[in-house]
Amino acid sequence: MKYQVAVFLLLLSAACSNFKQEPAEPVNPALAYQDSIKRLREAMFAETRESAAVLIRTSLEDRQPDERFKALGLDLYSSVLLPRVYTERAFNLLWFSQPDSMPKVLQICDFLDGLRYHGLIPDHYHYPAIRESIEMLKNDSLLMFDEVFLAGLDMLLTDAWFIIASHLYFGKVDRESLKAEWNIRRSKPDLPLDRYLLRMLDSTSVTEGFRHFYPPHPGYEAMVVEAEKLEKLIDKDFKADITLKTASLKPGDSSSAIPAIREKLKFLGFLKPGAGDQSVVYDEEMVKAVKKLQEISGFNTDGVLGKNTLQALNIPLTDKLDQLYVNMERLRWMPDSLESTYVFVNIADFTLDVFSGNDTLLTMRTIVGRDYRETPVFNSVITYMVLSPAWTVPPTIQRNDVLPAVRKNTGYLASKNMRVYDSKGKAVDPSSVNWNRDGMKYTIRQMPGPQNSLGKVKFMFPNKYNVYLHDTPSRELFARDERTFSSGCIRVEKPFELAELLLRDMPEWTPERIRQSMNASAERTVVLKSPAGVYLFYLTAWGTSTGEVHYRKDIYNRDKETIKALREKHKKYHT
Repeated sequence: MKYQVAVFLLLLSAACSNFKQEPAEPVNPALAYQDSIKRLREAMFAETRESAAVLIRTSLEDRQPDERFKALGLDLYSSVLLPRVYTERAFNLLWFSQPDSMPKVLQICDFLDGLRYHGLIPDHYHYPAIRESIEMLKNDSLLMFDEVFLAGLDMLLTDAWFIIASHLYFGKVDRESLKAEWNIRRSKPDLPLDRYLLRMLDSTSVTEGFRHFYPPHPGYEAMVVEAEKLEKLIDKDFKADITLKTASLKPGDSSSAIPAIREKLKFLGFLKPGAGDQSVVYDEEMVKAVKKLQEISGFNTDGVLGKNTLQALNIPLTDKLDQLYVNMERLRWMPDSLESTYVFVNIADFTLDVFSGNDTLLTMRTIVGRDYRETPVFNSVITYMVLSPAWTVPPTIQRNDVLPAVRKNTGYLASKNMRVYDSKGKAVDPSSVNWNRDGMKYTIRQMPGPQNSLGKVKFMFPNKYNVYLHDTPSRELFARDERTFSSGCIRVEKPFELAELLLRDMPEWTPERIRQSMNASAERTVVLKSPAGVYLFYLTAWGTSTGEVHYRKDIYNRDKETIKALREKHKKYHT
């Protein structure tokens, strides 16, 4: 380094002395001076790059089999892509191709700082060392000609790129380590991250380069924007002090709690500043704000200020941030490629959507498993449906629900249109069975009809959980805000519409024939000509393509485990 500085000063002095001579032709001394300085800097930097390349090659070659690569005294994470990309580029510096190569370096430093809005912790990606090194460069420009410094920083930046890209694309958390199973099969292809890095360095900005790895969900970036907004509001967050004399407040009601509710609505952005001032009347403008809060919270938008709506109003912003971060990670776990027609069931949202490509064909409410009979997360393919199905009572339900009722009254079975069969499939008179002793030795089936627990149709997809979609006679439950009433299967609000859609490429199944078969006294199995993908997943927050962010209750208490895992240092890498 001292030699390089000396050479630099000597050449600079020589360059200055040349300007004392009279040129053959008139020249601008200032421009000539600047040109000389530029050429000298480029020559010195070229020498620095050559020396740095030797250092990078040596550090990659000298690593022991059980050791990690190192840079600036820190362990690096990438063990495959890092040596590959440097080898392909003859071990040259990637981030410092010119003496003025700082823009991309500053961009990745800024992106690292903003990683927290993606639910990722900047310090897990060499951010402190990178930030400190950049500050050193700002304070000492001669470090740009220090091959040891540049080689170390360049490798650190490359390693950070690979791990960030990997975590944005695949997710950071090892899903298999979680107690709450997430068994949606990943269909993401391995991407050539090294090619994406080189392409970014040659053309696009760092942010655009990383955008390739974002989940394809249209609302992901809205969640990032929301997280940044909430982070700025955390220090000002407050809980509205609300005490109601009645169970709820309806539009037009008056209450001393209204001013506090109104202030919290303003703080959250649902009401404009100054709206209503200190009025104690639940006015029309405030009703609109409450309905918007109810909409993004998944409640019935009736404008009534009840228990659930008031709880949603006072959710701490720190909790909302955790929800955003957990669900950004879950979106990274989702597959990129889907079937031509697919069914999405968001368990936490109690909804089902049918898609063809990016087009939504059908939307409906669902009923999912109780908290002690959770609906599992997995994906499969709907291959057939059963119209006017009979229901074979599962062992768990038979033991916990049916047998206690039968022991009290054997007439229960007849009242529910249920029949009893022995191990050979022969019908048995319920009165001949010792239900206290032998109840689990028999199979109980509920025949097709208005009372059948599966309703008029069930949609089948192979899975180890014995879970499927089905109709239900308990239609009134779909009006509830929270719909956790099943034993694990998903009850659907619009069974006929779903059956009609899945049979749309089978013209022999007209709407009239479907209705008749759904109201028959015997089962009818229909194998689909075009099976549809089905994804049962669990999101408690998500963004929309219009930038709106929705939040839902964590009905199965799964978020805490994932947020804890996100905050831990990563242990597995895809690079």
